[in-house]
Amino acid sequence: MEDEQIAKLSALRAEIDETDDKIHDLLMHRAWLAEQIGAVKKDSPDFKNVVRPAREIEILRRLWHRHQGAFDRRVVMKIWREIICGCVNLQKPMTVAVHMPKSDCKNMEVAKHYFGSFTEYVPCKSESLVLKELTQGDSNIGVFSLGAKDTCWWYAMAQQYKMSLSVFACLPFVEAEPYAPVRPVYAVGRFPAEETGDDISLLFMQTDGTLSLSTLDLILKTAGLETLTVCDTFTPDLSCKAYLFEVKGFVTKDDGRLGNVAKKEAEKIQMLRVIGSFPVPLK
Repeated sequence: MEDEQIAKLSALRAEIDETDDKIHDLLMHRAWLAEQIGAVKKDSPDFKNVVRPAREIEILRRLWHRHQGAFDRRVVMKIWREIICGCVNLQKPMTVAVHMPKSDCKNMEVAKHYFGSFTEYVPCKSESLVLKELTQGDSNIGVFSLGAKDTCWWYAMAQQYKMSLSVFACLPFVEAEPYAPVRPVYAVGRFPAEETGDDISLLFMQTDGTLSLSTLDLILKTAGLETLTVCDTFTPDLSCKAYLFEVKGFVTKDDGRLGNVAKKEAEKIQMLRVIGSFPVPLK
């Protein structure tokens, strides 16, 4: 009986070795394909934007929904994030600037989980340093959390709208991750947000401070903008107040509903802008 068991184990282990070789061969082939794509795109005007969030989300969603068996699909997502980021880095290296206030390393942990273990990371003590890395440095992605008291990255983004920065991800992308922070973490890129088919947009609003939050929410919903939550608020001075809303769907800067709201409340709403969008997290 013992010899029979040993024989079965040996056969199964041999099959695992064979399967590992097949997986490895396919992985090397996938990397080769990524290199070919990079070569084709090299002369393209948008080659600097090798990160294509919408394409990556298409891959992850497809695998998430086709997965079967006892193997945790969150592990599958982690494996494929490493594969995707490794292949992106073959085309053109990514550099991610991460806001790390004081001794808080959570943002870095979240960033590495999504952008890969071997991507280059630049830890930044302040939000302004992350924005500087994105606009003047070599970083093409920035990672921020919410809740800052003295500075506010999303307020700065909205004020300097011509920086061509856009939020493209809310992390973690898979809900119920054991490493998940208390508040969501946002990824900002030097490229426009892309529609993925199931999105949430981030809407910045600056008012004179006379309108209540419930009134603002009603104004947006009446205009057809379905608000989901207020992510954050910021008071830069006594003359204004800023809000960051999550709005259902993919909303562009040219959306007519934004113009209608701004026009209707022109004296009280000083600024209304979309600063990005992100795919709805997997559950």
